[in-house]
Amino acid sequence: MVVNMYFIVIFLVIALSALCMVYMLYKLLKGHDQYPVQSLSQKIALACTGIISFVADTIGVGSFAVNIAIAKTFKLVKDVELPGFVNGAQIIPGAIEAVFFLGVLHVDFVTLVVLVLGATLGGFIGGIFASKINATAVRLIMIFAFVGVILLLLGNLFNILPVGGDLLKLSGIKLIVGFIGMFFAGFLVCFGVGLFALVEAILFLLGMSPKVAFPIMTTAGAIQQPVTTFAFLINNTIPLKKALIVGCFGIIGVFIGVNIVTMLSTDGLHWLLVVVIGYNTISLIRSFIKSKDNQA
Repeated sequence: MVVNMYFIVIFLVIALSALCMVYMLYKLLKGHDQYPVQSLSQKIALACTGIISFVADTIGVGSFAVNIAIAKTFKLVKDVELPGFVNGAQIIPGAIEAVFFLGVLHVDFVTLVVLVLGATLGGFIGGIFASKINATAVRLIMIFAFVGVILLLLGNLFNILPVGGDLLKLSGIKLIVGFIGMFFAGFLVCFGVGLFALVEAILFLLGMSPKVAFPIMTTAGAIQQPVTTFAFLINNTIPLKKALIVGCFGIIGVFIGVNIVTMLSTDGLHWLLVVVIGYNTISLIRSFIKSKDNQA
């Protein structure tokens, strides 16, 4: 029965991603790409971007920030293209990540569905109310929250604080708290806070094994991403060829990344989590400073 349920989740991930890819290719063949790739050197740079960003994505850092940083540094994508670019590039590699981690890192099915549903609902609600909430204040709160989680992680690694754990499932009040936490994780993504770092932090605080974070966060992303990309496709605001180049070469990055994750011990994954959350904290601090400078 559980195997059948997992099959349904995997089928949903593959079906959504396949539908999105078919629509992207259809629009590309119909000549609807408003942001064409200009040169061979740009194609090579986009291919390298895909490999690098999806190694980062697979180990839990996330691909959005890496894609944006490389694209802006080498002027591969204009600012107006960025939202559609990072979402569209995620479709193929994101689906592969989710299917792989669901197959090799097992998590209780009820826990998986409840937490993924929480993140999905949070993302939907966040998209509606994002413009009405002060993003700068949210980022400042998350900076302090992430610093707190890093301190807890270090306390656990040096055996100072008894936090973290190896749970593979949640039940009762912990499952409810997990749903609420994932709802806010999905909600906060609308303000530029990385989903992967939030999910890993929430599951760590709930005492779950760091390994189960990977199937949960990649499944949440693989279900959300095609839906978001469809919106960009309908509005013709996605650089189709650029996103497809990054996504196709991102598959190589995924296969490199999964080998890194599966080789790490629990302590190794906790150290990786320190790096991931630290990276996201620095990104949030930079965004906070930039927003304050713009207001000045």
